[in-house]
Amino acid sequence: MAFKELKVDDWELELQEGLDFRRQYGRESAWSELEAWFYNRHQSQMAQTVSPNIFLSTGDALLSELTVPSPYISVRANKLAAVENVRILEALDNQFLADLDIPHEIEMSCFHAFLWGRGILKVGYDSEFGYDPKLDIGLAPNSVGELVGLTGSQYDNRLRKIEFGDVRPGYPWVKAVAPHDFVVPWGLDEIKNAPWCAHRVVRHIEDVRADGKYENTKRLIPSMSLEDFTRSYERVRHPHRIGSQVWNTSTKGKPEYVELWEIHDRRSGKIKVISLGHDKFLRNEEDALQVDGLPFVSFTFVPSSRNFWVTPDTHYLRHIQAELQDISLQRAKQRRISCLKFLYDAESIPEAELQKALSSEVGIAVSVNGDRGPIRDQIQMLNNPGANLPLIQEEEAARRNGREMVGFSRNQFGEFESAGRRTATEAGIVEDASQRRMTRRQLALATTYRDLFKKINATVFSLWSGVQVIQALGEDGIPSWEYFVGTKLRGDYHYDISFNAKPMESLSSRRREALQLFQVAAQMGADPQVLAKYLSSAFNDPEFSTLFGGVPPQPVGGQTDESGQPVQGMQGNVPGGQGLRVAQ
Repeated sequence: MAFKELKVDDWELELQEGLDFRRQYGRESAWSELEAWFYNRHQSQMAQTVSPNIFLSTGDALLSELTVPSPYISVRANKLAAVENVRILEALDNQFLADLDIPHEIEMSCFHAFLWGRGILKVGYDSEFGYDPKLDIGLAPNSVGELVGLTGSQYDNRLRKIEFGDVRPGYPWVKAVAPHDFVVPWGLDEIKNAPWCAHRVVRHIEDVRADGKYENTKRLIPSMSLEDFTRSYERVRHPHRIGSQVWNTSTKGKPEYVELWEIHDRRSGKIKVISLGHDKFLRNEEDALQVDGLPFVSFTFVPSSRNFWVTPDTHYLRHIQAELQDISLQRAKQRRISCLKFLYDAESIPEAELQKALSSEVGIAVSVNGDRGPIRDQIQMLNNPGANLPLIQEEEAARRNGREMVGFSRNQFGEFESAGRRTATEAGIVEDASQRRMTRRQLALATTYRDLFKKINATVFSLWSGVQVIQALGEDGIPSWEYFVGTKLRGDYHYDISFNAKPMESLSSRRREALQLFQVAAQMGADPQVLAKYLSSAFNDPEFSTLFGGVPPQPVGGQTDESGQPVQGMQGNVPGGQGLRVAQ
């Protein structure tokens, strides 16, 4: 059967079904409430009594456990022809980690997965709103006539900027996408099996009209203000909004923004852009980024059986949060009731004398009418019940249930265990069980990194036809600057991701490591001139650098001859000083 190209109206129906799928299985109606609880903006948290925020503490502990370690990408060739390119590709991928700020985007998507069930990342290139080969500068008049993977679509025809993100022209990028802005077909299980997906983008009407990627923009009209755009994340998109441009319900600002849907269609290999209510495609052309499937990667921390959208972790914390708030309110009221109180005989103690009795001054004398019997019968102090232990136990039970949701112990939350001593075996069993649950989530992140770099590298293999340079380890193990062409790196590779706890570097730690390396390198016969430069750079101290006007520091424990010079060394010249022999 021949493939049928869908029209704009057909795509609006597809989006409506995808939104219904998200609403039913992703519990979208609760997303705004879950976010409000996390940020202490929920109506139930507006009372004067402040309760523990289980959303914030659990989410922060989970993100700290998963995203703080520093990732490293290791590349292996699956075929012999790609072996010689491994060291360059590995250096390039680890440079991408920093240049594209991928750990930060991963952290954002982890937060989305915790709060709303799904973490989604988009892999793009050259432009924040899609690379268009027709605008490639290599195809411009008087150019080479070949794609060079670089456009000027970030600017209009007057060279005014119309994109305001941190995307670099001619360079890949990775951004976290909020689940509110993402739609998949009804019944989808994983993004890798999707025939299409759609990403919502909101841009100013003038930027859309000035962008050379779009066509049919003459009759396009804005449909929302900035307030509408902000509040759209707090509303569930109902079916009646599909196909209508009436979004503006605010009193602040006039509609100046257009809601676009970027549809990546694997059936046709095209990217299609529509604006609901507009009867023509704004883009309908080959998708240059579909080189390794759809340019999106997704993951979830909740085991998914059949559906892409899942119930988020935070949904299960709602009842625990409500219970903690109720316990906090009861404890606050009981604490106020238990304040020191007195019963007194109004005819025995006048009001003025009573105020003396309640005063905090020392040595106060209070007169009492002795005709009414013993003094102890004329004023009585109510018993103070003290702390309510059952409520404390109930709060701990609620917290324990919350920790069980993510597989944490008290220690992993930064707390000491309240019970007595534990044997090493018992502690090890608890730690192993907890780590197994966390390892499953770390494996999900490692898979996400691997899928990301498959797509990033596929883009490089397809579009980087120009000469690039990068510092990589040479075959002799010495770093050197290497020239390469991205399209020549194409090959079959395997990616390994490791997570390392990297401590924050300080000037003192850098100096200490430099001194240790100096001792080892000098004893191995390293060039003293290079060592002197390295040590001066690490110390970053002009006064220290002047020490090398004479003789650089000697390694501790080195052997010297009768004249005091180190033996078994090699000659070298220190900048501004004399040659010397350094011990191996």
